[in-house]
Amino acid sequence: MIEVLLGPAILFISIPIFLKQLGAEDYGIWMFVNAMVIVMQAFNLGLSFSTYKNVSIAISEKNNEQISRTLNTNLSVTVLILGVCLIASSFICLGIYNFDWFIENEEVKPRLITAIFIGMALLTGKLTEQILYNVYRAFENFKYVTILSILMKTIIVVGNIIIAVLTQNVVYVLLFSAIVTLLGIILNYKLISRFVPGYKFKFLINKKLVKHEISYSFFIWIQGIAVIIVYQGDKFLVSYKFGLAALSFYAIVATLFNHIHMAFAAMTSWVFPKMAKNKDDKEFIFDLYNRTKNISIVLSVFLLSLFCLVSKPLFTIWLGADNYLIIADYIKWFSIFEFFFIFTHIPLIFLNASDNERLSLKIVVIYAFINFSGMLIGLFVFKSITAMLIGQAISIIPGMYWMYYIISFKFDKVNHNPFVLFSLFIPSFFGSGIAFFDDYVLKLICFVCCLLSMFIFYFKLQKTNFKIMVE
Repeated sequence: MIEVLLGPAILFISIPIFLKQLGAEDYGIWMFVNAMVIVMQAFNLGLSFSTYKNVSIAISEKNNEQISRTLNTNLSVTVLILGVCLIASSFICLGIYNFDWFIENEEVKPRLITAIFIGMALLTGKLTEQILYNVYRAFENFKYVTILSILMKTIIVVGNIIIAVLTQNVVYVLLFSAIVTLLGIILNYKLISRFVPGYKFKFLINKKLVKHEISYSFFIWIQGIAVIIVYQGDKFLVSYKFGLAALSFYAIVATLFNHIHMAFAAMTSWVFPKMAKNKDDKEFIFDLYNRTKNISIVLSVFLLSLFCLVSKPLFTIWLGADNYLIIADYIKWFSIFEFFFIFTHIPLIFLNASDNERLSLKIVVIYAFINFSGMLIGLFVFKSITAMLIGQAISIIPGMYWMYYIISFKFDKVNHNPFVLFSLFIPSFFGSGIAFFDDYVLKLICFVCCLLSMFIFYFKLQKTNFKIMVE
């Protein structure tokens, strides 16, 4: 939780500085490159999840040799993936240079192209980091991930602020981030021997071993592609339709909510290795799913409700009154969307950890398709960013209900009740009212109704118990 909550905290401190020092257009370049790095992670074949699960299983079997094979195979395949990403980024740069893709001002061309190639170094760090961090998580030692993440983020942000103030140049800012990220890979490699004694990387591409890793990760990889296209591709749509300056303000809110979503997920992410190691005990992991699902929803809805109560003064102080007016609607509709998107956390962990990756893929593709359709209708029919977000917020609701209906129907034959499933979403509807209404009396009424409905449906009926968090 500390690891991921640090992200929104850093953003809160740094964004006004970067926006002032770099300007809207160069800040848009920064957001574009970061979005591109995230989208290119779709090429990773789901190897980080494969590492998480296969190392977790190998730990339970005390098989260090299998851990080494998993690491060598997945890191070696990552090297090949980075080659593909470099080719793809070169193609994008050719489009920018020859056809002015994503830009309105030709003067920005050299900076954007240079920034994209620096982004490939950032991508190298991200893909490698995901695999190595998941080794620590598989050992259920989250301390290393937290310490390393805090250290890296702090160094990068402090350095970026200093460079932005001194140079006002987004290329130098990204270059510093890339150098620190690559040094982080070396540090992680040195530390991995604490968990896997005597481990040394060896380039290993063996058809049988690669198939073993991808056989699990393939369906999760396709899930990742669907999620990235829908929930990161929006930045490219905004840039394409409205330019880099518009993207800078949109990306501020989108990035902040992305970190908020990850912070909520981090509260119960520890459940994955426990489910993976006990996947044959169906009764145990389904009970664990139900308990952590309720905890995740209650905590997320409560914290998001508090955020919505203070968002207007918070953002006004943070970015200034004029900038707040530009993003006010973005905050409103991203908040409403997040009240329902938080329902994805535990179900997908449960399905992917319990050998139900195909069902998980089917669910993700269907709700992502519904959600993306709503976004496209808002953007291209009503021709505004706000309309795109309204389409996103409205269309996520049926997708989430459908997901819970399918899981309940398949795994919970005794208590399969459509009304009980719908009641899980009632606090989120009241929470959405907090985000939607501007009048503080109405906000407070919705907040009280949200708390009461959580008490009725999650504590009286669902018997939510936080004891598992302590255990």
